[in-house]
Amino acid sequence: MIQVNELTFSYPQKSNLFDNLSLRLPAGEIIGLLGRNGVGKSTLIKLLSSLLTPQQGVICFQGKAITRGAELYSRLMVVPEEFTLPKVTVKSFVQHTAPLYPAFHQEQFDHYCNVLEVDCSAKFSDLSMGQRKKAYLAFALACNVELLLLDEPTNGLDITAKAALRSILAAYADESKTIIISTHQAHDIENLVDRVVILEGGNVLINQSVAELQSCFGFGIVVGREAIYSQQSVAGQVGIWRADSDEEGRFDLELMFNAAIKATGEVCSVIAQKLG
Repeated sequence: MIQVNELTFSYPQKSNLFDNLSLRLPAGEIIGLLGRNGVGKSTLIKLLSSLLTPQQGVICFQGKAITRGAELYSRLMVVPEEFTLPKVTVKSFVQHTAPLYPAFHQEQFDHYCNVLEVDCSAKFSDLSMGQRKKAYLAFALACNVELLLLDEPTNGLDITAKAALRSILAAYADESKTIIISTHQAHDIENLVDRVVILEGGNVLINQSVAELQSCFGFGIVVGREAIYSQQSVAGQVGIWRADSDEEGRFDLELMFNAAIKATGEVCSVIAQKLG
């Protein structure tokens, strides 16, 4: 479990990005972390990985306060949106870095590279951004860490690679691994996530499981319904509404996010009434 207790953080000469932020996330889930530009998604990932230190508050993982050191980083992996890797081959990088991760599995890495079409004999410096990201994702997944933090993992990937990554993540997840995916590309992860966290204004606006949100809201064409939020699409007017007790349907993460941001009061009221 991840617990963030009364966290305060700001960058120099700027107002607080987070002020007494508290958040609890269960272990063994894939969590979608969403928010508008500048709301602090990448910063929160850096705080969770101890790459940044809060001015106040504490972050705990599996009951222990997160502090920098080999013990933490053998259990945790971050794949940032942008990164620099040494000018060596993918194979050489893995040979030198994998020993830092006790649960690294070479056969898994080879499999992920095959699925993602990564050339392990190539140097990182000779690869495109998308190819570098695929190679680093393959390595991160093969490390089998307890906490995997992915910041915009689908940026730079083509459609085929996105589909391959979704397939890998779906098969990869289990009760021993917690995966947090920060993204603006809601449709890239909506069929993967177990839980949705939405940040807004330095606070947690929503922290609910997908099953809970589906029990609260219906998603789709809103003709003839009293919509909480709607928007125009190619298919017509789509949105979300208060779900009936026996209603079932597909979950739309992008609609959920837009509704939470633009109809905050109504969305939070429904969640409070349904879930207490």
